[in-house]
Amino acid sequence: MTQKQYRLVTRSDFDGLVCAVLLNELKLINEVKFAHPKDMQDGKVDISADDITTNLPYVAKAHLVFDHHLSETLRNATDADNYVIDAKAPSAARVVYNHYGGKKTFPGISDEMMAAVDKADSAQFSAEEILNPKGWVLLNYLMDARTGLGRFREFKVSNFQLMMDLIGYCRNHGIDEILQLPDVMERVALYREHETQAKEQILRCSRVHGNVVVLNLLHEETIHPTNRFMIYALFPDCNISIHVMWGLNRQNTVFAVGKSILDRSARTNIGALMLQYGGGGHDAAGTCQVPSDRAEDVLDELLSRIRGLG
Repeated sequence: MTQKQYRLVTRSDFDGLVCAVLLNELKLINEVKFAHPKDMQDGKVDISADDITTNLPYVAKAHLVFDHHLSETLRNATDADNYVIDAKAPSAARVVYNHYGGKKTFPGISDEMMAAVDKADSAQFSAEEILNPKGWVLLNYLMDARTGLGRFREFKVSNFQLMMDLIGYCRNHGIDEILQLPDVMERVALYREHETQAKEQILRCSRVHGNVVVLNLLHEETIHPTNRFMIYALFPDCNISIHVMWGLNRQNTVFAVGKSILDRSARTNIGALMLQYGGGGHDAAGTCQVPSDRAEDVLDELLSRIRGLG
């Protein structure tokens, strides 16, 4: 009897890629769909018993749900049989790997790749890895939509197609070979092309307020792509950042707030704070959108509240 195969629904990032590599190794999946966590929470993604999900909010109808987010364990006080969660695991890929038996089951999966996905999904990067990324760290930044490469070029193949190609390729090739693939090289070249300008832009547009650095991008025509942790490496004495940007069609102003991954001393619960301004998030990151005529007042309030809490 042939083994049943499922659709994998996951995030379009490095963790999602490695989850796909692992489940593909077990011949458990025949299709991959990328979804945004908010769309899962809002019920916009049609999930059935033919789906396995990873690194996304729990949906009861799925065949199996793999996750490692503590907030998910709290939000869903459930012991459902289809829910495989380990809040101590550094990545969803590690939850999948351990669930199916680890190295015994996956002798062909490189320890290097597993260590890289753990590091990436728990954001355990050094300042040097943020400023001058190489190897698996660089691949992770290239796969992260928040790096912003997609805004600049129509690549020869889409990110979706590249992810599909890498599912098979990562199984049998080391990172040096992966970075030599033409479609990956194209993205590396674009990242490098903007690297210096991105750093200069962040330094030029930022102001420090105690432990908080505010990056105001409202007057920038071009926002140069770089990894989302760059601001913390450039401002190592700050433990929280606030990005100020235009909302869709400049209809409002967006505040994107995050905790530094280099100085993890911040005590503010950012998601809870954003919720008070009609937004949301989790402990370490969140966003809110406010009418532009209120933006300055809201920024002042955010700064005083964050600086009060530390």
